[in-house]
Amino acid sequence: MTHNRFIEFLVGIFAAIGIAAFVMLAMKVSNVNSFKDVEGYEVSALFDAIGGLKEKAPVTVAGVRVGRVKSIMLDNLDYQAKVTLALEPKLMPLQKVDTSGEPQYRNDGFPLACTFGEDNCLTPLYEDASASILTAGLLGEQYIGLNVGGGAPSLLPIGGEIKITQSAIVLEQIIGQFLFSKASEEEGDKNADKLK
Repeated sequence: MTHNRFIEFLVGIFAAIGIAAFVMLAMKVSNVNSFKDVEGYEVSALFDAIGGLKEKAPVTVAGVRVGRVKSIMLDNLDYQAKVTLALEPKLMPLQKVDTSGEPQYRNDGFPLACTFGEDNCLTPLYEDASASILTAGLLGEQYIGLNVGGGAPSLLPIGGEIKITQSAIVLEQIIGQFLFSKASEEEGDKNADKLK
């Protein structure tokens, strides 16, 4: 009798571990841990297509998460998706500039940081910064990858717009283009055979 209870106890423990692992996996896939409010200073970007990008998706620089997607809406002027990004000041510190807009640096060469709300603060993104919609893995969630730029002389202001963007790659469009090119190629081969 005790042997059966011991086996039932072990089966119960394994079942509980399995359920806990399933719940953790579901939370990871659905990004439940990111349901807190999106805070930070904002910049925006316009995209022709956002694919499956969702609000609260990560925003990264060099693979490091520095913020989240705050909102997605349709720009009614040119019918592009306007994506507002909230960047965390702890991870992407604002940079102090002088009255002419020149970035200020400390004696050791590092940018002089300032806090949100101070005068003469700009984002650490240059005006030639770029934003791309990327996918984590083959079928993973979509997120925004930022390149801070550096070729432009001035920094992007808080609330500014990132002008250089790369839209999401939509798998269905790629497959459709491939099939269309194959069909056109076969049609061209048939026409060439008729002319012979």
